Amino acid sequence: MRSILAGLAEFALTLIVISIVILAVLVPVALLRSEPMQVLQLFILGPFGSMRHIGNILEAATPTMLTGLSAAVIFRAGSFNLGVEGSFFVGGISATAAALLLPLTGFIAAPTAIVIGALVGSLACVVPGYLRVRFGASEMVNSLVLNFAFLYAGIFVLNYFLRDPNAGALASYRLPSDFTLERLMQGTRLHTGVIVAFIACLVGGIWLYATRSGLNVRIVGAGPGMAQHLGLSASGLVMRAQIIGGLVAGMAGAIEVLGLYNRFTWTSLPGHGWTGITVAILARENPFLVIPAALFLAYLQVGGDSLARNLDVPSEVVGLVTAAIMLVATATAIFRHPAFLRLIRDIKGQEQAA
Repeated sequence: MRSILAGLAEFALTLIVISIVILAVLVPVALLRSEPMQVLQLFILGPFGSMRHIGNILEAATPTMLTGLSAAVIFRAGSFNLGVEGSFFVGGISATAAALLLPLTGFIAAPTAIVIGALVGSLACVVPGYLRVRFGASEMVNSLVLNFAFLYAGIFVLNYFLRDPNAGALASYRLPSDFTLERLMQGTRLHTGVIVAFIACLVGGIWLYATRSGLNVRIVGAGPGMAQHLGLSASGLVMRAQIIGGLVAGMAGAIEVLGLYNRFTWTSLPGHGWTGITVAILARENPFLVIPAALFLAYLQVGGDSLARNLDVPSEVVGLVTAAIMLVATATAIFRHPAFLRLIRDIKGQEQAA
């Protein structure tokens, strides 16, 4: 119980710091306008103004919950693999190819395309992980470069095998209706993929914190030397985390395409993998906390869109808020402050005394 309280104390401190950052960025913007309170009201309360806006938050959080989970699992194994972005892209185009080329109909069509997207998309995470385990190559550098290699390979497939010449732009043929996901809320693009995202984060958290396999991955991430001392295969556990993370990120790309679009049109990396890395850092690499972290970033996005639409405030303000949040959320000076560490020790000490 005290361990949970200690974790919540860190999460509460994160929320307080983030709130201060939001106010520090928005108040100067508000003071430049004739009705400053309207800026704060639209940004803070606007995303909850209607069911459509709430649906927009859930829609925006769906891909980043999954990519955040993917990054959290990979980071927990002590690997800084950035292939989540590439896996997301490859998962999307692989699901598109499956939808256009496989003669499937009915309820098995969409799940089959998602599984194929997950399997093929995982390569963008697995390859850098293997290069690190086998040759000691930096997974961060390799994954960063391979993201663009997978991007151009995907554009090649789109251009020469999936392109609809009558689309007027570089886009695939229309996806068959049996491969698209059901919409959940009228007036929004919220689809059944959001249910998969919530369940995946909960299952990921249970696996990481309540199973022996998850414990072994956390031990490797905390210290390969300790894992070796316990007789664990560090390389095998690191690869396991890359495979799981890659599968989740590939699945995210497949769900995004089948849930939101009727054609595949991405000609650049969509960015949900990068946002997922931000989510994982905010969530302290905890799959359970990935859900509120992704919802929070989606809330910021919807609030910023509301400001831009109603008051002509530049959307870059939201980017500035997100960047400032990242700076303070990763600031060691705040979360390793002696007073805060003393509070955590006191909470855990009370548990041991009890």
